[in-house]
Amino acid sequence: MEKVWQDLKETLRLRIPEGSYRVWIAPLTYAGADGDTIIVHCPNQFCVSWVQEHYLPILKEALIQAGHTWKIRLSPAEIVKEAARNQLHLPNFAPNEVPRPKFCERFTFNEFVVGDSNRFAFSACWATANGGGNHNNVIYLHSEAGLGKSHLTQAVGQKILEQTPGTRLCYLTANDFTNQVVKSIKNGQMEAFVKHYQKYCDVLLLEEVHSFAGRDRTQAELALALDPLMDKGKTIIFTGSQLPRQIQSVNEQLRSRLASGVITSINPPDLPTRRKIIERKAKNHGICLKEEIIDFLARHLKGDIRRIEGAVIGLVTKSSLLRQPVNIDLASEVIKDLVGEPEAITVMDIRKMICCHFQLSRDEICSKSRKKSIALPRQMGMYLARRYTDSSLEAIGREFSRDHATVLHSVNRIKQQMDESGKFRHKIEFFINQLQKQQWCS
Repeated sequence: MEKVWQDLKETLRLRIPEGSYRVWIAPLTYAGADGDTIIVHCPNQFCVSWVQEHYLPILKEALIQAGHTWKIRLSPAEIVKEAARNQLHLPNFAPNEVPRPKFCERFTFNEFVVGDSNRFAFSACWATANGGGNHNNVIYLHSEAGLGKSHLTQAVGQKILEQTPGTRLCYLTANDFTNQVVKSIKNGQMEAFVKHYQKYCDVLLLEEVHSFAGRDRTQAELALALDPLMDKGKTIIFTGSQLPRQIQSVNEQLRSRLASGVITSINPPDLPTRRKIIERKAKNHGICLKEEIIDFLARHLKGDIRRIEGAVIGLVTKSSLLRQPVNIDLASEVIKDLVGEPEAITVMDIRKMICCHFQLSRDEICSKSRKKSIALPRQMGMYLARRYTDSSLEAIGREFSRDHATVLHSVNRIKQQMDESGKFRHKIEFFINQLQKQQWCS
């Protein structure tokens, strides 16, 4: 069946654009067979969904044309890796039987984009992975989903194993630990289970600890397992979507241990960091985006880094399938699919853009000054606000500390100057272009 799968991939290579093949089909791998079903691994669940929707019908058609009645099942390799990760085995397994953890290859320090929102978290994890220095070896990483907790945690694990391959490292989630506790209780091996962690664990990476809420027995057993590790200065990293003090239904013994080390939050990336993330993700997918595209995406894609990566993948794929260059129009379509229509431009946005360009403060542009260096930008702002917003003359005037008659006069004055001077008209067109791209200072 593996030969059949390779033939299918080659068939698809001839039927779809090379860029699409490289992004979506080339990474697919043959993983065996289950009866009359070919099992294919995709890099992640997003890839599974995309291939099922866009390419599975073509694959099925190619199978039929080749005279085969086999089926194809797609599954995310990340789930397979999750199941195969290095869980510390129950006591009836010897320590040397513990397999090396299988982390996501992309989750390294080199691939982590550092900005003001995550700099301290990155520095703390980097120091721990490289020997710890003088700070506590217990770290609690806190953030909402999709901001890099797992990336940094796995980066620590990969770095430690790279430097000291013999390290006995355990990487698991709160649910994994709970399942192990339940199994040990059923088998009457609870005491041996806890001792196994204490004796054979050099590094513990424990994710989603907020999931321990309400699991009293698991909390108690985890606290017992943690004490000797902490006493011996072992490296421990916890991750959670809530701070230790915010997790409900957790006993004080466990809460104090979770909060015993360095607590650092990872915040949503700011605009400069989002720009760097988009540029990095695009290069990873083989394209170099223009600055204006990067800026446009960065201004509209906020919060979850996974969504940023999804936008870049969508942009690459649309460009390849439609055989169109990556431009603002294509980027706008991707943004619309992900976050809906871009937010409406406001008078405040226009005022910010004008202030940023002319290096004026809000107080200056709203002052009574009639100096040309202030009055002309103010008139430009009011003209653009009248043209690109639904705000009334009174509402526009309020943003610039002027009355409606002054706004009307400014609008007419700018129109007159545009008619008289091509150079001035180009200046206004420049601002219009910035507004259409929704580019103004944050």
